[in-house]
Amino acid sequence: MSWPTIPLLSTPLFRPRHADIPLSESVSLTYQRTKAIVQAYGLTEDDVRETSPKFWFMHTDPIWTLDGGAGTLTTIQVNLCAGTLAMFSEGNPKAAEELRRVLRFDVVGQFCLTEAGHGLDVIHMETTATLLSDGSFDLHTPTEAAAKFMPPTAPAGVPCISVVFARTICDGEDRGVKPFLVPINDGIHMHPGVVCKLLPQRGSGFPVNHSLTYFDHVRLPSSALLGPIERPADPRTTFFANIFRVAVGTIAIGSQGMSALQMGAYIAAKYSARRTVISSSGERVPILEFRTQKIPILTALAQAHVMVALHHRIIEIFALPGLSNHIRHGIGSILKVVMMNHSRGALMELSERMGAQGLFEFNQISSMHSDLRGAAIAEGDCLVVSIRLATELLLGRYSMMPSSDPDSLLARHEIGRFAQCRALLKNMRGHRDPDFDRLILPQALSLVESIGHRIAYDAAVDAGLDQCIIDTYVASCIKLDPVWYSENAGLSQAEQRDMEARAIDAMYPRMWELLSATGVEPYIMAPAASEEKWARFRDSLVTFHGAMDTQFMARL
Repeated sequence: MSWPTIPLLSTPLFRPRHADIPLSESVSLTYQRTKAIVQAYGLTEDDVRETSPKFWFMHTDPIWTLDGGAGTLTTIQVNLCAGTLAMFSEGNPKAAEELRRVLRFDVVGQFCLTEAGHGLDVIHMETTATLLSDGSFDLHTPTEAAAKFMPPTAPAGVPCISVVFARTICDGEDRGVKPFLVPINDGIHMHPGVVCKLLPQRGSGFPVNHSLTYFDHVRLPSSALLGPIERPADPRTTFFANIFRVAVGTIAIGSQGMSALQMGAYIAAKYSARRTVISSSGERVPILEFRTQKIPILTALAQAHVMVALHHRIIEIFALPGLSNHIRHGIGSILKVVMMNHSRGALMELSERMGAQGLFEFNQISSMHSDLRGAAIAEGDCLVVSIRLATELLLGRYSMMPSSDPDSLLARHEIGRFAQCRALLKNMRGHRDPDFDRLILPQALSLVESIGHRIAYDAAVDAGLDQCIIDTYVASCIKLDPVWYSENAGLSQAEQRDMEARAIDAMYPRMWELLSATGVEPYIMAPAASEEKWARFRDSLVTFHGAMDTQFMARL
């Protein structure tokens, strides 16, 4: 399947932006790019509601690596906002109408859930929506801690609406946290009673107008409520069902890591092939010939190919009928943790292997890394979602699918790590015991990683990936916990190094073929990737010329 957005690359919209572009123009360009991406895919209500292959395909498109801000806005638009509206559009004409407008990008769609004072503890939010005698609602932010944090609600030239979650109060009774459809601004002015405080930029090369958002007794019609007014029998379960698109988002956001690995490996390989040093014999040698370049490049490339297999596997599981939302959220968290940690680690090392060139955003790697830092927190911080998932698995509340090869090294690692923690848990009074915080919680992230590495390995084997790719991937995972493999799998330090060396030797002759197979070449804008790109970039730079200072020269 070809990338639907490739034609956009020939338009001025996706040319590299100048470093001196004013912030307001940069944000405006990001919104234009978002609109172009959304309209290029043309997702339907069914695509969003059923999370079709086209929906997932959109979230793995490398065009996101060209503007992380546009990627952020796109997934908020089509997954969080449109996805939530799709859950409630049947029988609700207003929600159905707004859903169509969001999918056409007639309006910017936002999603206001998290509050500044509550973070991921969203179920204890303070924002209220009080039912009035005429059937309308009064939406209010009662404290500073209740300000909605991060959603970019500042006017950006296009009218903005948002799904806003609020604690619903009827006749003094708390009926639980429910979603409401709320007008935010008309593109220029905020809606009466809605207050937006624009946050400073978070450091990414692709800025988004992240904000604090307050509601000062905003009057909403009865149709603004998405879903029933009655108090649910199980408010907690209903709440998590209402924010189901966050679980979808863990996969959608996590998928960015796949393209980042592909792009990072490609750029670093191209740079390393053209960058040379003089050997002791006077010959020019590409630095790609050195093992210190080969290892991070080929490791990232192997991880990229394995992540494609993992992505397909996780989506297959996610779509299984009758699967509980707990497990869906769990496998989404696993994908996100593994993809984010592989990609962030790889991009940091690849950037360093490019020396000074790796520092500049115009060479893409450092800007992708910065964007992934934000993605790792969006839809649930990787550590926090790992703590929740690892705790529930250790307590036996549910379980993940078993390995198809329990004797593989990565499956043994997962089984062994969980067995060690369960042995510790037997001597505690449950997960509220202080020792659980002291001894187990610090291991939560690596426990979830161990599940993900095993699922990724199984998926790669089932997908028929070349053995050199699988071996390089396994070696990269072993390096993350070498002591366990030494103590429990009988692999000495020397044996672990030899495993990696043999895998790299087998993969290197096929490197260019495997890079080409990623399909990301059209998205490579980095000047460091070729002599032609570097020359074009160099000639575009602002240039200062000096005149001869004859008086100074005379004094010499």
